[in-house]
Amino acid sequence: MSIGSNLSLRLAAILLIGFLLVQLVIAVVVLPRSSDSGRSYGLPKPTEAAAIADALDRAPAAQRSALVGAFDGGLYSLSLASALPPRWRSSDELEGLAARYRAAANGRAVSVDGRRPRIGRWIGDVARPARFLAPIRVAIGLRDGEILLLTSQPSDDLRAYIQGRARVGAAGALVLLGALMLAVRQTTRPLGQLSRGVRRFADDLDAPDLPVRGPREIRALAAAFNEMKAQIRALVGERTRVLGAIAHDLRTYLTRLRLRAEFIDDGEQRNRAVRDLDEMAALIDDTLFLADRDSAPPARPEPVPLATALGEIVAAHAELGDAVTLAPVPADRAIAATPLALRRVLDNLIVNGLRHGTRVVVTAAAAGDASVAITVEDDGPGVPAAALSRLGLPFQRFDPSRSRETGGAGLGLAIVRALAGRDRASVRFEQATPHGLRVVLHYPRAAC
Repeated sequence: MSIGSNLSLRLAAILLIGFLLVQLVIAVVVLPRSSDSGRSYGLPKPTEAAAIADALDRAPAAQRSALVGAFDGGLYSLSLASALPPRWRSSDELEGLAARYRAAANGRAVSVDGRRPRIGRWIGDVARPARFLAPIRVAIGLRDGEILLLTSQPSDDLRAYIQGRARVGAAGALVLLGALMLAVRQTTRPLGQLSRGVRRFADDLDAPDLPVRGPREIRALAAAFNEMKAQIRALVGERTRVLGAIAHDLRTYLTRLRLRAEFIDDGEQRNRAVRDLDEMAALIDDTLFLADRDSAPPARPEPVPLATALGEIVAAHAELGDAVTLAPVPADRAIAATPLALRRVLDNLIVNGLRHGTRVVVTAAAAGDASVAITVEDDGPGVPAAALSRLGLPFQRFDPSRSRETGGAGLGLAIVRALAGRDRASVRFEQATPHGLRVVLHYPRAAC
């Protein structure tokens, strides 16, 4: 999971980057830049260094070592050498600092050099904490030829103290980062609950309301979502009740018309009237089915052995004389589906294929590790490519003649899409080769 795809990680990264930028600004801009005073490098001032050199000149040789130890500071170290050590870098870069020490040295020879910083030249002379990584060394000649070396390097005790504080600071930063991540996660948790609530509501209109908690804006969002759910639930319920009432009344009139149709003397006209009434009854049933699927709670998908389920459906159509064939399916392959919904989906697709063509072929194949593709293909005239995106919408028909022989009111494929969606399956419509319609269903794979 990348940082950009997770809101909690993104907010934590923004806060952390902002904190680091503030520290960088403080180090580079707010802290004073180095001057030519030794204090800004952790060294004694030029006058103090000259006083130390004078004291060493006056002290007996036997006492110089003890005197050097007494003058040793916490931020710098003193030592005596018989000759100049090798230079770290060109003294030209520190000429301003060297000039101040020479002016206070009472004619003594003075040289200043420094070790190059490991993290870049520009920060070594600007940010105070980084100067410990790039120490400065001042060499002052004494009267007897010895050389006093002053190095801006912390003592062992100070170094241990700094390291200890650094460890404490690092541990504190980790604790702060952990607390920050926890706080951000707690703040964004209601958004995750909202996302899960939306997905549940898409499957079940009776899904429980979201808990209204968290920051004020998120509480307002959750309350608005709950109110929207109630309104949608009421609208769908009202629609279902209206359709049910209309269907009840229409069935009453259809029954009367069917009885009257039986008294038509002309046999051909009687059969046509009965067929019209049957189509009207089927239209009412399909419309009510779609309405009930929207309002009814979804059934729980279960493992369905694919070879057995497809074999039973195809065999039932073969008994009716339908030209339906099933390609071999591995016996150990199963999908997560509702058995009755799967049968209705495949029945609708097979009937639709035989209505427009002469034969239907059903196949099943693995589609990656997580799904199985069930394909139902017919040899009919097919559907124009531009119209494929509209397949599955209610009351969509693409037979230009609107012939009764091709039947239906355009609800069969809409029912297929609705039932498959309830089982977390996707439906794709394609043009078959050389002609015909191919419908591909992707169902989640399940263990047998």
